Amino acid sequence: MRQVISLSSEAGLARAMNTARSVLLTSYALRPGTMLESLERAARRGARVTVRLEGHPYGDTGGELAAANKRAARELRRLGADAKLVDTNARNGPALHMKAAVCDGVAYLDDRNWPERGDTIVRDDFRADVSAIRSAALRGRAERTPEFSTDKRDALWSERSLLAGAHNAKHVDVESESFGAGSGVYGALKTLAESGVSCRLIVSRRDLNDRSKRALTALAQAGVSVRVSDSDEKMAIVDGTRGWIGSANATSAFANGDQIDWGLRTDSPDVLRHLSRRFVTTWQAATPYA
Repeated sequence: MRQVISLSSEAGLARAMNTARSVLLTSYALRPGTMLESLERAARRGARVTVRLEGHPYGDTGGELAAANKRAARELRRLGADAKLVDTNARNGPALHMKAAVCDGVAYLDDRNWPERGDTIVRDDFRADVSAIRSAALRGRAERTPEFSTDKRDALWSERSLLAGAHNAKHVDVESESFGAGSGVYGALKTLAESGVSCRLIVSRRDLNDRSKRALTALAQAGVSVRVSDSDEKMAIVDGTRGWIGSANATSAFANGDQIDWGLRTDSPDVLRHLSRRFVTTWQAATPYA
């Protein structure tokens, strides 16, 4: 695999936004905070700021996320930005779950929704990846490069294929905010555990439901060590030498396959060391799944 990616941070992305002439950002949710403030500053100083936010967040029963996105888009437009909501009806774009930014041709990829601290942000200057992000964000058209995807189905296929090729591995670690039996990740983990590979899985406590519990119980019975936590990161690591990170949850894609998301496979040592540390920290604080 190529090694053109590196770790960044919220601060690193904020610095890039402070000087960039062109800023593109997508997110499932954009709440008040550092990221929104950085976008506002960029718009005020005359940068070309383009923002696309999900208009119909899944499970947003109280409408809080949709309202926050609407307020953010409205304020950014007031400052001169091209800020829009997508997926508000059947005609203006697929569901947008991708958390990505592009500053002057360099991509910054987040597996969460740009939280205030402690986040993993990957910097990627590979032109084809940046082009794929722009296509997905601005035209709702997903693209795939050898290690990068902007569609949930492709992103999960990439994660599953990483695990499917790990039959000779010693250790496999996976984390997902949500989890289900229809993602392909489930089957790959089950096969690995049954063949004797040491597998650990972390899922978010708040996203547990009857379906995910049945899947987790079956994995535990197959030999996967399962824990639940308050974390919502998404990653897969094989022997600390190969990995996957993305914004796509290990659940079934929508029936029509329409969800803009991202997934990246990498063998970058810095990124893998960071992900391994993050996983271990979360694992130690997590609760065994009963």
